[in-house]
Order: sequence, then structure tokens, then C-alpha cells
Amino acid sequence: MDVDYIKCFFIFIFFIKPGPTFFKNIYVAPWCRISAYAIGILTGYFVIDVGRLYRLNKSIKFFVTILAILTALACLFTIYGDYILVPGLNRSVLVAYQSLSRTFWSICIGWLLFLCCINQGGIINKILSWPIWSPFARLNYSCYLVHSTIIYIILFNQKMPMYYQGQLVFNNFIAHIFLSYTAAILVAIFFETPFFIIEKKFFKR
Repeated sequence: MDVDYIKCFFIFIFFIKPGPTFFKNIYVAPWCRISAYAIGILTGYFVIDVGRLYRLNKSIKFFVTILAILTALACLFTIYGDYILVPGLNRSVLVAYQSLSRTFWSICIGWLLFLCCINQGGIINKILSWPIWSPFARLNYSCYLVHSTIIYIILFNQKMPMYYQGQLVFNNFIAHIFLSYTAAILVAIFFETPFFIIEKKFFKR
């Protein structure tokens, strides 16, 4: 091994300490995602509390649905200006977005789920009730658990930097989806299903 390489390695290890990053301190931090979890629990509790036969006033349903759509669009496109504008967005806007976007997005999804649970979701409820979604629904949580590992394996095994191209991003997205669900199937077969059977035996469900 080259001596200069060894010197650089030890300098990096002992003298250059990695600073705080957005990904490490905010994006993957569980306490920064607790709002979505809490809203999901509250949505489930509210559905159980009011019952599936609950009927909403049409005016309230229309107004809140429009508000939820606009809020969801804002969550999706607010930071688009940060990519197309030379100076980027104001720091206060970015801080507000990172602080509130997950909460508001969760509220929008919670409202949609609430409408579907009380059979007032209309065409959205019909689409989400198609049988084709059933196998994916069973694999989604396993896919969520393993997908980051799949992405890390692919990224850390790259020999050359990847330059942005639309078709390349699309190809990588399809590959990540396929590999993540393949790994999710293995997790479901070898881990989730056996433990579910054991739980069923113990608790006599």
C-alpha cells in the first residue's frame, strides 16, 4: 500500500472529524419523524372512535379535501425553487419546510385514509381496494426496512461518480424498487412469516 495513502488515511481518522450533516442529524433521525407516527396513531384512534358508519357533511368534506390537496402539493413542490433559482430559497423557508412538511403530509394522508375507512373516499377508495395491492401491502413494511440497505450497498460499491441524467435516475429507481421488494420477499419468508406463526400459536389468535 502506498505510504502517502496511509498518511492521508490516518490524518483523516485522527484530525478531520466529520461535521454534522442534514442526513445524519435530521433526515434519518427518528425523533424528527415522530410526528408522522403520532398522526398515524391518532388517525387510527379517530376512525375507531367515530366508527366506520360515520357520515361527514358534504361541504366540510369538500373544503377539507381541497385544503388537503393544496397542502400536499405545497409539501411536494415548495423546495422546487431551491433547485431552479440561483440563490436558492431563503433559509427560514427551508427550516420551516423541514420542520413542518412531514407533519402536514401525514395529515393529508391521514385525511385520505379517514375518508376511505368511512367509505367516503370515492374513486380513490375503489382504486386502493383493488386486489392487486394486497401482496404489496404485505411486503411494504419489510421493503421499508431493507430499502436503505439496498441503496447503501449499490452506492458504496460504485467505482466511479454518477452524474445526473434523467434516464439514469429513472433506471436506478426501477432497480432499487425491484431489489428492495425482492429482499422484502426473503425477509417476509424467513423472518416475518415464521414469527407471525409463532405469535399466533402463543396468543391463540
